[in-house]
Amino acid sequence: MPMMKDDSVVQFNKGLALYDLEKYNEAITYFDKALEINPDDEDTWYNKGIALGELEKYDEAIICYNEAIKINPNDSSAWNNKGFALNTLKKSKEAINACDHAIRINPNHSHAWCIKGQSLNHLGKFEQAINAYDRAIRINPNYFNAWYNKGITLDNLEKYNEAIKAYNEAIQLEPDYCNTWYSKGLALDDLAKYDEAIKCYDEVIRLNPEYLDVWREKGDVLVKLGKYDKARKCFDISQRRQEG
Repeated sequence: MPMMKDDSVVQFNKGLALYDLEKYNEAITYFDKALEINPDDEDTWYNKGIALGELEKYDEAIICYNEAIKINPNDSSAWNNKGFALNTLKKSKEAINACDHAIRINPNHSHAWCIKGQSLNHLGKFEQAINAYDRAIRINPNYFNAWYNKGITLDNLEKYNEAIKAYNEAIQLEPDYCNTWYSKGLALDDLAKYDEAIKCYDEVIRLNPEYLDVWREKGDVLVKLGKYDKARKCFDISQRRQEG
């Protein structure tokens, strides 16, 4: 007896359940079974793409998002996820194009604005990137990635005080994310606010003592403060971490 489309729903739901259990390869197997029965199901292509993305198989994920878009060109989430995958692959112009499609369909798609900002940053279009992050933040003021990436781009523009303000917003939202503390420390270092920079680096070390770069940066700041013995200890730890 031939398989019915209802059977594809069963396979699809098994795939979703396995995805929720973070069993991504197994989930993809069931999504493939669903697609053998019903190759025109947008949701299956879309969710297979997400599972492939979790496995960092971004080229394959893009193929799935393209199939979903072929079925439904107005799927802003598929366009957004395609943009994310392209941005991760550093295909910045293609990523911007995908994000623009998502934004045309849904102008309030904060993720698409943020990904567009990241891609613009990769292309050195820093002011445009900040405008994109600001749009994302206007839509969702609690969007951590938008605040954090805005800080990175402001750093690139050497607007360190503004970058620190963005990092502070990000820290309020996710206080345990090491990279924000580290980036804030770098910005404070650039402003010659060395004691404040060390406090940021110490927070990184508290959260993750294995964070390699922070020991070297803390050592460099201690040298600027003339605290050579403490600096040497930091450099020694950095060296041991790198060798180990």
